[in-house]
Amino acid sequence: MYKTPERNASPGQQLIDRITGYWITQVIGAVARLGVADRFAGGPRPSDEVARDIEAHPEGLYRLLRGGVSAGLFQEVSPRTFALTPVGECLRSGVPGSMRDMAIAQSDPAHWLPWGQLTQAVRTGRSTARAALGSDAWEYFSQHPEEATHFARAMSNITSLVADEVPRLHDFSRHARIADIGGSQGVLLSAVLRAHPACRGILFDLPHVIQGARACLEAEGLAHRVELVGGSFLEPVIPAAEAYLLKHILHDWDDASCSTILRRIHQAAPEGARLFVLEMVMPDDGEPSPVPLMDLNMLVLVDGCERTAREFRAMFEDASWELERITPTQSGVNLIEARRR
Repeated sequence: MYKTPERNASPGQQLIDRITGYWITQVIGAVARLGVADRFAGGPRPSDEVARDIEAHPEGLYRLLRGGVSAGLFQEVSPRTFALTPVGECLRSGVPGSMRDMAIAQSDPAHWLPWGQLTQAVRTGRSTARAALGSDAWEYFSQHPEEATHFARAMSNITSLVADEVPRLHDFSRHARIADIGGSQGVLLSAVLRAHPACRGILFDLPHVIQGARACLEAEGLAHRVELVGGSFLEPVIPAAEAYLLKHILHDWDDASCSTILRRIHQAAPEGARLFVLEMVMPDDGEPSPVPLMDLNMLVLVDGCERTAREFRAMFEDASWELERITPTQSGVNLIEARRR
């Protein structure tokens, strides 16, 4: 609901704002799903005109746009005429920094329904995806390709926030082949290859994901430098490379599965190979942080979790990787570097 300025809000009002936060999620999701922001790319427009464009009920869209004003997406510049705010601009399609697919994915059933059973997840310590969706999240996505597409693109949205930082934090030119394991559409790998023209890449993911990545790499002009390899990182089919990228993969899995993934990469890697893991790191000082909320997201969706630096070190050592350093990035994730022993 409308956010009362914190300095003027009572504790009860502040709590109400948080309780009704899911209203904002669904407003943003509806704006994204209907492609509303794209219709305002040229400037302010009357809501009735946009309703005709997207074949929506005029009053329904007008009410959504007013809700979007409360969510900070629009301004009503004159009666029933609206314009995008800078935040709303991020819901446009195909613009730098677009979060449209992220908005759709987070308000789709695959995320929304398991979160509705958080209480049960806390009671059992297990994901609620199967109870909420009828299958685990990965099987659900295989049966719902439209949601899977938005999810893959949402992961690319997130990756784009950190992708350009990674090649500034490490000189990849010393690695002839760089394999992005579970790399989806190749956003992170593309950023590294753009920064290091002599390197070649390997994009490894499930076969249906790889097919969707081909067009993205062609659009980047990098398809000729990237080998596409389909497979599961839980199986012994990972290709050999001098450096491996692993972004937001480990937090999807329990400790036993993470150990399998790290060992599979270790088996494929030559001596001295480097591993670059991008994950949030759980603070161990009790300070407020967004990481515990992502940890709950992993609980309800996939039986995964976020981990402390100490837990990462122990996990890597168990799989014969030597953790060398953890570097924070501006996007909130950390670049965790390890060497093959």
